[in-house]
Amino acid sequence: MIISYSQNFIFIKTRKTAGTSMEVALATTARDKDVATPFGTREELARWRTSPHALARNFSTDNELERAYTEALKKEDKRGMNLAMDAMKHGKKFVLHRHGGAKGARQAVGEKFWNAAFKFTVERHPYEKVVSFAWYRMQWYQGDFNEAMNDVFQRENYRNFDLYSIDGKPVVDFLIRYEHLRDDIRTVEERLGISILEHMPRANSTQRKDRRPAREILTEVQKEQIYSTCRKEFELVGYER
Repeated sequence: MIISYSQNFIFIKTRKTAGTSMEVALATTARDKDVATPFGTREELARWRTSPHALARNFSTDNELERAYTEALKKEDKRGMNLAMDAMKHGKKFVLHRHGGAKGARQAVGEKFWNAAFKFTVERHPYEKVVSFAWYRMQWYQGDFNEAMNDVFQRENYRNFDLYSIDGKPVVDFLIRYEHLRDDIRTVEERLGISILEHMPRANSTQRKDRRPAREILTEVQKEQIYSTCRKEFELVGYER
């Protein structure tokens, strides 16, 4: 999640939609009071090594814990990072969580800024999200794709609609389509007057080895389950089943 008071926008991060790359790119434009939420330890270390000017900031209500986390990060001290993060989680000392969604963002910024800010997100065909998630989850299943896929279906966290909607209605001003990523990002660049594409790394892009379209990988039963879970995403963006 990125809250830019300086550029008047809110980026709502969704899952398996190039959101990590978007956050890195947008964080390069962040200024002193803007908010950039942290990644997981491994991802945050990768961001530090490749984009040291795009670090998380202003995400905790405890300045000392946030400072300890950042100092540990710069030393590449994973233990120190995890200790600081665990202390923040235990004490519920977050301004906003990475996947806090629209509700969390509105609560964090207040109605005045929420109503004035340009709000945007990224969405992707649900079939592709599920397959991408399965490839990501394989690291916990010794490379067993079927087991990873079962895990994804049990969790059902591939539905993004709830992240950018409130009371069942989308609340973003612009929805970037993953399938038209570059063109839609250019639209956002023109709207905000900032550069995004030139700062985007290919974060998490090497995990998926099978590049066949997801509809060729999924069974008909799996497709039906995905449609049932993500019906509103299919309808909103006009995705084909």
